Amino acid sequence: MKRIQLMLVACFVLLKANPQSSSPVIDSLKKSIVSESGSVQQFELLLKICEEYKFLNPDSCFHYSKKALELAPRLNDSSGFAKAEIYTAYYYYTTGKSDQALPIADKNIQWLKGKENLPSLLAQYYSFSGLCLMKMDRKKDALERFYEALKIAEQSKDYATQVRAQSNIGWVSMELNQYEKAIESFRKALDLFETKNAPVRNIGIIYNNLASCYGAVNRLDSAKKYSQLGISIAEKNNDLTSLANGHFILGTTFEKMGQLENALASFQKAVPIREKAGDPFFIVSDLAEIANLYAKMGRAEEGIASSLKALDIASKNNLTAKLPMIYTALAGSYEAKGDYKNANIAYKKLSDLKDSLYSDANPKALAEMAAKYETEKKEQQILLQRSELKRKNFVMAAIIVLVALAALLSYSLYRRYRLKQKAKMQAEIMRQQELATRAVLEAEERERQRIAKDLHDGVGQIMSAAKMNLSAFENELQFNSNEQKQKFERIITLVDESCKEVRAVSHNMMPNALLKSGLASAIREFTDKIDDRLIKIDLYSEGLNERMDSNMETVLYRVIQECVNNVIKHAKANHLDISLIKDKDGISATVEDNGRGFDTNSKSFSEGLGLKNIRTRVEFLKGTVEYNSKPGKGTLVAIHVPCQ
Repeated sequence: MKRIQLMLVACFVLLKANPQSSSPVIDSLKKSIVSESGSVQQFELLLKICEEYKFLNPDSCFHYSKKALELAPRLNDSSGFAKAEIYTAYYYYTTGKSDQALPIADKNIQWLKGKENLPSLLAQYYSFSGLCLMKMDRKKDALERFYEALKIAEQSKDYATQVRAQSNIGWVSMELNQYEKAIESFRKALDLFETKNAPVRNIGIIYNNLASCYGAVNRLDSAKKYSQLGISIAEKNNDLTSLANGHFILGTTFEKMGQLENALASFQKAVPIREKAGDPFFIVSDLAEIANLYAKMGRAEEGIASSLKALDIASKNNLTAKLPMIYTALAGSYEAKGDYKNANIAYKKLSDLKDSLYSDANPKALAEMAAKYETEKKEQQILLQRSELKRKNFVMAAIIVLVALAALLSYSLYRRYRLKQKAKMQAEIMRQQELATRAVLEAEERERQRIAKDLHDGVGQIMSAAKMNLSAFENELQFNSNEQKQKFERIITLVDESCKEVRAVSHNMMPNALLKSGLASAIREFTDKIDDRLIKIDLYSEGLNERMDSNMETVLYRVIQECVNNVIKHAKANHLDISLIKDKDGISATVEDNGRGFDTNSKSFSEGLGLKNIRTRVEFLKGTVEYNSKPGKGTLVAIHVPCQ
């Protein structure tokens, strides 16, 4: 224990010699370690020092995390290693070694998954591992980690980790140029920070990211406001990374405002702070943006030098994800110098990078498309600068093509709209026609039923009563001659025939067989009443054992009844075949006679009332009717009605 205390005292003395590497809070914590004898208390103090140095000095953070790891085995707490190792991993992350930080995070995530009492630490590791994946340009995997961290933090009410997770989700959207979505996430993070009083020290980074997003959507006043606010908070909290980011984003805002000298001054403030923080990931970004600014200011040589320096740092630290922005800056600087040969070389390298950097995830595919678009755009600009006439011709041709395409598209959309409206109108007309037909047929059927009932119950009963009275009266009369008696009997016979005729008409208008037994039985009853001496009728039915919809049966009965009546009235036939077949597709009916036939092209055929009634009724059932007839060859009526 004394050996550890002596080592801590030595570290304290060495770090005290560098005032930029300390703060009053850190000095106080170091003094407490020297006076503290308990392992648990010393361990907690070491973690607090690591937390302070995390934003101020990564090397010191790493040093004290090792001391905490040495002390961890003496604790009666198995989570000690996980609590200390996150600072070791953070050191690797901030010094451009995310590939070494990620395995540490993954190892502890697996261990913490089985510990229900440490949800906050698990959420922190998920969030931190997402940061590592972002620097390794694995945005999809990073986003999954951030959402997992957010879910765990919400369940455990760890508001600080919720703030960080929401902020990190916004970072992913920002990297994908989804700025409005990123602003929404950053706003959520700030709301949590303010309403829940979440203990987040590096809150300045959220203000900086908001400023960056506002700058990207040209809300420059907001960008300037939030970057200055982020700088103020970072200075107060000794947060070097956020402080450098704030100056850098303020510089980009000045650049967009056209204040290039102010932009350069802000960039130059950011560089030494960034170098002190020691994170090469952000250093190369700064150098690339400074190169772009130099090119814009006409200081091409300085832009080239800044780009080459960024390229050297990226190569040494394996920052492959940063190469596209570096080569873009380098090409722009060469282009500003007028060195189109080297500019083309840089653009070619930028183009070659896309296959290795942007191929495995949707966000990368979006980035690949953006990089490809920018590369092709820059290459085209170089070619266009060599020939202004070609550029104008190309632009003019493109405009003509676009206008033509727009006109064609507009016409196509208009035509499609008109066709849709026409189809709707036709559908409505058909619906109204169907409703009208249904109403007419239903009214007709009701009227038939009423008349049939009146004939049967009214006229039929009266005629029957008249016959009975006449028959009774016959026995009371004294006829003067046989001739008188025969005349009276003839009267009774006529009344009897009238009764039968009324009954037959009533049954034809609403046959009992149709109501009781179905279509086939009703048609058979109808045809059986027709005198065989007048015409011989053969009826064949199949598949009609089960009853159909009553409306369909009634309409089909009327259609076949009309067809038979037409044959009897007009065909002069002596033989008639009727076929009724029901299968899975529907009902097929044929009525075929050997009569005199007719010309189906004649005007009388198309205008006949009976044929129109048949067609109207069949169309009401959404069926079809076809006529096959020639003069002297008989007639075939084929009807098909689909199942309903």
